[in-house]
Formats: sequence, structure tokens, C-alpha cells
Amino acid sequence: MNNRHRDDGIAGAARVSDRSGGSEPVKADARIFDSRLEAAHEAASYVRAFCDGLGLGEVELSQIELCVYEAFVNAVEHAYHAQPGHEVWVMTEADAGSLRVRVCQRGVLPDAALIASTPAGFDDLPSGLDVLDCEPRGRGIRIIKSIMSDCEVELDGDAACLLMTKTLAGSSP
Repeated sequence: MNNRHRDDGIAGAARVSDRSGGSEPVKADARIFDSRLEAAHEAASYVRAFCDGLGLGEVELSQIELCVYEAFVNAVEHAYHAQPGHEVWVMTEADAGSLRVRVCQRGVLPDAALIASTPAGFDDLPSGLDVLDCEPRGRGIRIIKSIMSDCEVELDGDAACLLMTKTLAGSSP
């Protein structure tokens, strides 16, 4: 794998925080990947391995892996115009109530309002042949929003993170 491990915060990027108020143990980790589209698989596999032991089923693990893949590809394509040689950080944290995954970059900042207004799912899209003329891009965010409990953009100076949150079974939303 062509990535680096970081136990500390990513300088200038959104920091991992314990949203549990400090009363619950938090498992956290971060990895830095090169902005290659091929690294999306590595990033998704890293998060899947992080999630082992969180009580998630095979389907949920595969869905989370898909979300990380989509977010990573978006970062590479939109922030870095598919150019390798830049850093994409993937930060994970989990407590008893939720899993939080951040995919962060310092390229072109995402349009937070556009991401916030993107609906979950595909029910509002035309069906049949009309679907080919509709929305040639932007399906990754729809997929993420359909699977994860929450999806938002965090901005910190010149860095941006797509924060994806998944409420874990047995916890209240």
C-alpha cells in the first residue's frame, strides 16, 4: 500500500473529536493516501478494517466501504482534477454511538451548499432512457447520503473534509 499512518491530528485539517463528551472510549486512526484513483480501493479497505469489531454486519461493512470509495474518488477528481502527487487523508473514529469517517483534501474546496442540498437516493430521478440525460455526475453523494446517517462538509482553512457519520446499532440517532 502506498499510504502513511498518522496517530496525531492532520495539520490544518479537521481534527478528530470525541463527541461523546469524554464519557465513552473513542477508537480513532488516520491514514494519508496519494491522490491516485487506484488508492480509493486502499482507503476503502482501510476503513473496512478499522470497522472490524464494531458489531457491523457484512452488508453494512460493504456499504461503508462503498461510501469511502465514492468520497475518495470525489476528492481526487474534484479537488485535484485526477492528478496524483497530492495528499488525501482518511480519518476514522468510533465510539459506542457512531462511526465518523472524514475524507479530507487541500485542493479545490467542495461546494458545501451543493452537497447539503443533494438528496439521498434516486427516487426523484427519471427512469428508463430519460435517466441517461439526467445528472451525469453527482451520484456518489446520493449513494453516501442513502447509506450513512449524515454527510456534511467541514472546512478548516485551506482543507476540506467530507464527514460521513453512521449511527451504530443499539444507539439512538
